[in-house]
Amino acid sequence: MCVHAYPVQSVQKQILQTKKGGSIQLSTRKIRLALAVPLLCATFIVLGACSSGTASTNSPSVKSKPEDYNEAAELTFFGNSAQSQEYFNKYYGDAIRKKFPNYKLTYLQIDSNNKATTLPELIAAGTTIDMYYATIGNFESALREFDMQVDITDWIKTESIDTSRFEATLMEAMKVNTGGPIYGLPVQSNVEALYYNKDIFDKFGVSYPKDGMTWDEAAELSKKLTRIDGGKQYYGFGATFSHILRANQLSLARVDKATGKPLIHIDPGWKTLYDTLFGKMMGGDEYKQSFIQSKSLDNINGFIKDQNVATLAFFAQLYLTNPTELQLMNWDMVTLPTFKEKPGVGSQLYPMFFGPTKLTKNKEAVLKVIKFMVSEEYQTGLARKGWMSVLTTDKVRNEYAQDTPFKDKNYKALFINKPAPIVYTPEIDPSLITIHTNAAYSILKGEADINTAFRTAEQAAQKAIDDFKAKNAK
Repeated sequence: MCVHAYPVQSVQKQILQTKKGGSIQLSTRKIRLALAVPLLCATFIVLGACSSGTASTNSPSVKSKPEDYNEAAELTFFGNSAQSQEYFNKYYGDAIRKKFPNYKLTYLQIDSNNKATTLPELIAAGTTIDMYYATIGNFESALREFDMQVDITDWIKTESIDTSRFEATLMEAMKVNTGGPIYGLPVQSNVEALYYNKDIFDKFGVSYPKDGMTWDEAAELSKKLTRIDGGKQYYGFGATFSHILRANQLSLARVDKATGKPLIHIDPGWKTLYDTLFGKMMGGDEYKQSFIQSKSLDNINGFIKDQNVATLAFFAQLYLTNPTELQLMNWDMVTLPTFKEKPGVGSQLYPMFFGPTKLTKNKEAVLKVIKFMVSEEYQTGLARKGWMSVLTTDKVRNEYAQDTPFKDKNYKALFINKPAPIVYTPEIDPSLITIHTNAAYSILKGEADINTAFRTAEQAAQKAIDDFKAKNAK
């Protein structure tokens, strides 16, 4: 069954009216988009995952035929992102245009000062979006909220696309969040590593961190490097905690998929995670005073600008989003430390998926582009520019970051650990991440012990979930 180009007016009608049984109102979508900041941009996304809408059975059945790169087509891309046109061209557009010289590509960029550029407003205005892309969670939920999803499962089989070439957790994550249908394919990925400032280690005569460390070993390093020198306070460890909580190595979900109940005070793994990150790694009065004064859990600036943070847990593309600062630093990376309960397990991956929408009038062209974007040809070029490929072949991984100014770093650290399974992330997830982060903040400031913080977080999470369900039930 071929994909139908649904009339834009029908989608507008679905958005502007309230429907029982799962459709999301426009006002709800606006709330969600206000919470979302795209991850794979200069800053990361904190996005939700899966709505309660019914999955579409529209599945493209495109017969395999010789590729025709001379055909003409016009395709509009939307990534729910403020990424610049230059960024789009560098990582996506230029390679696609080279492969398909007669394809005219249009990229729609969100302008934070112009509400008309957001997804709900674009659809309500009748804008055709051929290709939608976003990080896991936001990708499938946005498509389903606006009933734009297309199940490409049959097309994957028809085109003999070998998804076993992808890192295994990527496709499983899609199925977990959709209940089975596949709305797109992963094109790029991300994983957390431990960056370190060599100059700080040299200053205090401490040996550099190594691949394969446990969090207990990393905590010992952090203690040695958390000190005052020349009137300047140094810290052994830092992170952006919304990210390290979201991509946690223990695969801890924030909400139970079956019951809809928050899990922070139920799953004992959360206590293990908080005891490690906010106890062993960041215990002591130095950290307490820092967080009281800064009112922030994110000390990325301490690492790349103030240079008073010795190690930083962060996603792989730090050198792409902050190239100027890192060119002035003497840095490298190792594997993210692991939990003794989960030896050799790294963070969850954070992939970007691309997929067609029901609005497209050029379904075959969209699918050809997606097929190209998961090819070894495209993935190699993407890897050379510094983005993690979704392919697991050594041939592609060995090319990683070779077209960047940082080609000599320890990038094998990104591929040593086995990625943790990606957990179910409901649409309410951005709010839950904020609640979890607030719990960590209260612990670090000494305002609450871990049990009190968890009880407070559980109550806040349940209220957020109940409120969200009530809004969507209207």
